[in-house]
Amino acid sequence: MFMSRLWYRTLIGARIFRRSNTSLLLLLPLAFAPPIQASQPEAPLLSEAVFLNELPVVLSASRLPQSVADAPVATSIIDRQMILASGFTEIPDLLRLAPGFIVNYNDGHTQAVGYHLLADNFSRQMQVLVDGRSVYEPALGGVSWTDLPLTIDDIERIEVIRGPNAASYGANSFTAVINIITRHAVLDRGTLLKTNVGTNGLREGFLRHGGNHERLDFRVTAAWREDDGFDERHDYREVALVTLRGDYQLDIDDALMVQLGHNSGPKGEDNVFDELVPDHQKRTYSQFQQLRWTRSLSGEEELSLQLYHNQNKTIDEYETSPIAALGGAQLIMDERLTSDRYDAEIQQILTPAASLRLVWGLGARRDTVNGPLFFNTRQDVENDSWRVFSNAEYHLSESTLLNAGVTYENSDTGGAHTSPRLSINQRLHRNHALRLTHSRAYRDPFLFEESPDYRLRVPIPANVLLFDAGDIESERISSWALGYIGNFPAVHTTLDAKLFYDDLDDLITFERTLYAEGLDGTARFFANDGKARIKGIELSAQYQPGNGNRINISYTHQAIKSGAGGRQYDNAGPSDMLNLLAIHDFGRGYSASLGFYYLSKMKQLETNDIRGEQKRVDIRLARDISTAKRDYTLALVVQNLLDDEQETRLRNIIDRRAYGSISINFK
Repeated sequence: MFMSRLWYRTLIGARIFRRSNTSLLLLLPLAFAPPIQASQPEAPLLSEAVFLNELPVVLSASRLPQSVADAPVATSIIDRQMILASGFTEIPDLLRLAPGFIVNYNDGHTQAVGYHLLADNFSRQMQVLVDGRSVYEPALGGVSWTDLPLTIDDIERIEVIRGPNAASYGANSFTAVINIITRHAVLDRGTLLKTNVGTNGLREGFLRHGGNHERLDFRVTAAWREDDGFDERHDYREVALVTLRGDYQLDIDDALMVQLGHNSGPKGEDNVFDELVPDHQKRTYSQFQQLRWTRSLSGEEELSLQLYHNQNKTIDEYETSPIAALGGAQLIMDERLTSDRYDAEIQQILTPAASLRLVWGLGARRDTVNGPLFFNTRQDVENDSWRVFSNAEYHLSESTLLNAGVTYENSDTGGAHTSPRLSINQRLHRNHALRLTHSRAYRDPFLFEESPDYRLRVPIPANVLLFDAGDIESERISSWALGYIGNFPAVHTTLDAKLFYDDLDDLITFERTLYAEGLDGTARFFANDGKARIKGIELSAQYQPGNGNRINISYTHQAIKSGAGGRQYDNAGPSDMLNLLAIHDFGRGYSASLGFYYLSKMKQLETNDIRGEQKRVDIRLARDISTAKRDYTLALVVQNLLDDEQETRLRNIIDRRAYGSISINFK
């Protein structure tokens, strides 16, 4: 019976979000009509006691639950209210809300995210976790954001660790760590049906159902999206995904969390720099399975075991344009690629003394990649690694806190290295604290950097395009940061300031040679030929007077200087970044929000071109209607309101876009 109702609602939802833009937008004026049924009462004024509480607690900085003032590294929280108010439909865009983050596009379905600098579209220098599960791809590095089996509506909050954190999460936690925390299944009982329809061919549909049976809470989410990409690019996409989460309370001390997910769909591919690559279609698939068991040992002590598997698969076959050097012949290219990651980790939180908390753990991982064109073999290419980590929080006095952490790891591609971190947190007052942090971290080469062998097989001898030039070292970063966190309850404001200096060495670059032993002609290889020094300041403030109103604003100023010789990074990031999100609740279910996002000039992805400053203004108008059996949300979102267009060689022309949204929550 349940499945029958679920499929019926799925079909109804599909019909809704496949209708035209006009049909949906005709419904949006209802958002500004007088209440037609019992409306939500106005929220009561928050008492001053709320603002005298401790600052928010973060879970990701040291793997210990800590106030942001006690965490060893600067941490930002993008909470549920910010996620909804932003109006964003793509997960990477949410990171615009954190200080120092750059979001750009390689094409309509390949987003690029970086912290302080953005040299290419692979986001290789950040660790991205979903509920503690790394989604970093072992084949070509980085994160394929579009292929994540995850919807924005299932995200509870995002913890953004602004700085190296390999002491907690190991290699690739290089410049930053992003931990996306999804909602516990108990929070999503009932059925949610939602659709977004707008310009640029945007069609999105979501169906979520949550329930419980005895000690089991569960949630099933199905979603579908399509859009046309950029106007002058062949970069459309269609994505269908389904996820399942179950939270089972085995007994009073033991809990089990299980998650499964699948994402697949076709995408348009072109190459704006290579006329031999025609417009064509590729298909991508991804899936994951995750299991976490947690045992509560006491009030502050616990033991947990996590197992997960990720798989990413791309099928990309096409026939090149005629090649004059081959008498007009065409080559059949098969760029299929499959990667798997298997990971197991055990972790324990202990309280050996009243002034000491400790977390330790160990883990093992196997990455396997199969890509005949990339590695010149049909056999799997593997990378095995293991790690042991520990973080301690020790109160030297009532006002002075020492955080110390270290990870030792060994991998086939990166070898053995140790990543330490030390911070002193000094409480100047209950609501004011200073933090001094020093850390070192590494980024191990991903498999294609370590063992590339990319060649074209044609009637003449094979032409090697990229080869293995020997072992390359892991990238290294040494970081210093001085931070201040202040809470000003009288004016409902918090302030986070950070001075930083990052020293990046042995950065892996893409080089070209006219001759290599055993090769003729021009070929490319990877080498440790990059250095950069980044210093600057980040300021972030939040004003939250209550009644659902708030303003979040952050500003970053930085200077990037490249080392002598090698690749130049001076313009790989903007010198100035500013973001603002203002939310106002008018009462009686009406709300509005405005976002402003600014980046000064920087190098455009995959080119040496300098892209001018970028200014983006988004607005969202919404109406919530609550009845005894259903909750409705109607919203209108306009992105890039000022139509700030910039033409570049990538032809990613971002124009003004709008969409309407309707969601119905069956209680």
